[in-house]
Parts: sequence; C-alpha cells; structure tokens
Amino acid sequence: MKHLLAASLLLAAAGACAVDDPALGADTSDLLTTSDTDLAVECTGIVTYTNWASFAELDSYLPASTASAIVARRAVTPFVDIADISSVAGIAQARLAQITGRAYTYDFIDADCAGVYEELAVSHDDAAAILGYVNATPVAVLEDVLRFDKHTVAPLIVAARPIATLQQLADIYGIGPSNFRALRDAAVTSPFDELVSRVNTLGQDVTLTTDFDWFATMYAQPGQPTHLECFGIDPAFVVDDLGGTVRPALADDAEVYGRVASAVALADRYHQVGDATAGLANLAAAVAGQSFFGCYLSFAPDPWSGINRAFYVNTTTGYRVLVETRWSE
Repeated sequence: MKHLLAASLLLAAAGACAVDDPALGADTSDLLTTSDTDLAVECTGIVTYTNWASFAELDSYLPASTASAIVARRAVTPFVDIADISSVAGIAQARLAQITGRAYTYDFIDADCAGVYEELAVSHDDAAAILGYVNATPVAVLEDVLRFDKHTVAPLIVAARPIATLQQLADIYGIGPSNFRALRDAAVTSPFDELVSRVNTLGQDVTLTTDFDWFATMYAQPGQPTHLECFGIDPAFVVDDLGGTVRPALADDAEVYGRVASAVALADRYHQVGDATAGLANLAAAVAGQSFFGCYLSFAPDPWSGINRAFYVNTTTGYRVLVETRWSE
C-alpha cells in the first residue's frame, strides 16, 4: 500500500506535481518543459522524495555507501534538481531510475512524469513531443540540433525509426545527456523560440538561433575577419589557428541576455516584432546564474557592410544562443 504520509508530504511540498483530479480544479499537469532545466514540473516529486526518504528506505535498494552519501549531502542543503542528485558519488542514470521508481511507488510522482532518461526528468507531454520530433525531423535538421558527434548520431536516429519509447532513443549510440537534452529543447517550442521565429521572419539585419554548431561558427568567414575574441575556448584554436584573442572571464547571464535583448530591440526598430516580453523572460530564466563559453566575431564582406556575430554555450547544459547583426551603408 502506498504511504499516506508520503502523499500528504507531496501535496504540501512547494512545487509538487499537479494532480489530475477534477475535484481539485483545472488540471495543470502534462505541460511542456520550455525552460533549460533537467526537471519537468511533473517530476518534481523525485527531488521531494530524495529529500524525504530515510536512510533505511534508501538503503533498502541502494548500496549503503550511496544511501549514506545522499543523507550526508542533503544534511548540508536539500536537493533541488536532477543534476544535484547526480552530483552524489555513486549516482548515475541507473540509480536515478531506481530513485524514480521508488518516488512513483510512494506516490511522489505519477504517470504525468514520464521518468528520467539520460539524467533528464521529462513529463508525459515532453516525451510525446520528443518522440514526435525524432521520428519526423530530417537528418540535416537533426545535425543542426545535436551537440556532439552529430554526423554519426543523426543518421543513427533516422535508421532507428520508428522510435517508440524514450528508452529506445536513449539506447542509440552517441545520444548521451547533452544530445538527449538538445532533442528535448528542439522538440518543445518555448516563448523564446517563438520570439526568435518572429525576429528571423522579419529579416531586418538580425538573426537569432539556438541550434548551431559553435565550432563551425567560430571558423566560418562570411567576409574579411576584422575581430575575434573568445572566452572558455582553447587558445590553440582561437589564437594559433585564427589569430584571435582569448579573454579570461566566461560570459554570465547578464552578458548573454543583454546581447540578445539589444539585437531584438534592433530588429524591432520599426515596431514589427511584437511583444517580446514573454520571450525575453523565458531567455532570462534559461540563462539565470549560468556561465557560458563563446566568441565575438566581426567580418567585412565589402567596404560598405559588416557582420557581427556572438555565440554563447552553457558550460554545464550545452544550451546555446547565436546572435548575428548586419549593417550596410
């Protein structure tokens, strides 16, 4: 029998999973995850369970050393997401699956949470969106989305179709946490994605994208290079190969947000983009408190025009943004 205590704790916990019960009002579960997070709202109970479970409960299915490490770690500060739990020695995907199973057994989560795959907790709707995306997207587009070994992994995804489950997807060679997360991000349209689409549709000297190969972008030369400054990238590429410079400090959230917001304002100088509030707020949430490697690049296709590019890649999650602005006399 599922424990009533666990269920009551779940309902009381801040951010606990929404309950699909007409008696409780409108259902807020099964939402798409539009932020750069490893924890869908519907799966928050996994973290709640990990903070709640006694040593005896954890020791009943985990190695004693892992159970002890969880208890010792949360005594310092409670767990907040999947990456936080994964940071404990002895916990990787297999242990996360066990923890998720126990969270389900004790009613901390239900079917609205599809589970944890490649250290990413996804909702039921996330899962449907991901499977729909990988089964329908052309290989060339998949190559733009994938973050590692894209020319190998994208054809393997296509060859595996139809992909029926997230586990089948995760089992494809080369998927891994970063590529799985990239596919989730690409499958779900966020408010920032919608803003990017509106900006790019205008075609007014500004292009934004979150799907690009940063290494290829660094080497691309749409004109005579006039400036290259990077941060967090091996000087052997930047200085030795390209003759650029490397600054010591990574980019922070304010730098990324400021560059994107300025580009959006430039695109909207004739008031054609529409309300950017939701999109920029979504970006702000995605980059908050994060650090990024990347580059600033400038080119002169001819004496009368110029291209400026900036790209940023989250050092932990791989989330990325490319900003291009163009000018001409």
